Amino acid sequence: MFYDILLGIALLVFLFFGLAWYLAGKVIKQPRELHNEEWAKYSLWPQPISFSAEDGMKLSGVFIQGQNKATVILLHGYGRSKEQMLPQADLLNKAGYNIFIFDFRASGESDGKYITFGQREQYDLSGAVNYLKTRSDVDINKIGLLGFSMGGAVAIMKSGELPEIKAIVISSTFMRFKTVIWNNFKEYLKGLPFFPLGYLVIWVIKFRTGIYYPKINPINYIHKLKSRPLMVIHGEHDKKIPVSEATEFLKAAPWLKEYWVAKNAGHDDLLIISHQEYKNKILSFFNQYLLNT
Repeated sequence: MFYDILLGIALLVFLFFGLAWYLAGKVIKQPRELHNEEWAKYSLWPQPISFSAEDGMKLSGVFIQGQNKATVILLHGYGRSKEQMLPQADLLNKAGYNIFIFDFRASGESDGKYITFGQREQYDLSGAVNYLKTRSDVDINKIGLLGFSMGGAVAIMKSGELPEIKAIVISSTFMRFKTVIWNNFKEYLKGLPFFPLGYLVIWVIKFRTGIYYPKINPINYIHKLKSRPLMVIHGEHDKKIPVSEATEFLKAAPWLKEYWVAKNAGHDDLLIISHQEYKNKILSFFNQYLLNT
């Protein structure tokens, strides 16, 4: 009887850990988005690019030549691909900017096994800047960034080490990684309690990827950007990353050039809900800090 109880407990522990391993895998290995058909919606002339991240990871990107040598790098969100940023690419390219968009590691067509929520994706951004340095049609002193969600977090955490980046826009971005965990893990836990399963999933993610969560807190890196023009955009009704995250950014970076909370917008529909205002604000910001400096 005693051994039967022990066997039952061992079986439950095994199943519990197996569930945590499965859920962790779903979080760090999202389905690859490949939406090549999206390009047909826009009058863009993409040049496919293969380049290396700072740590050697092979990445897939696209360069779209503009009418001037100022260039904006577009950074997509968690589990998405470069095609997510095509609306931004279209409006900025039509305004004359070169555009460079790429798939983060473990996303789209890039190599890589695991998404690391912005920690190792910082190597990808460094690789993108290094690639742009090789192009004669790029003014290395006129590079801007526009990052969405996780892409915005990467922009904040890495730009302080990249003096080539002169202007930064972040949209719908978290300031502390725990916010993402608490607000979004319920999607994967399917109604199961966060304690203890959620904590075990977090431990498994750390074990499988080697990431260190305290390094994925953009709020800790903002001070490095004090000399850079910054713009923060957030949807008023964002449920994935609450607007309080943007408010925290404002408190930590009182020098930022523009802070805009879009009325009636959520996480993924900000550009749709506030299209004209979004367009005007983005173009005004980059025109001022990339072209007029």
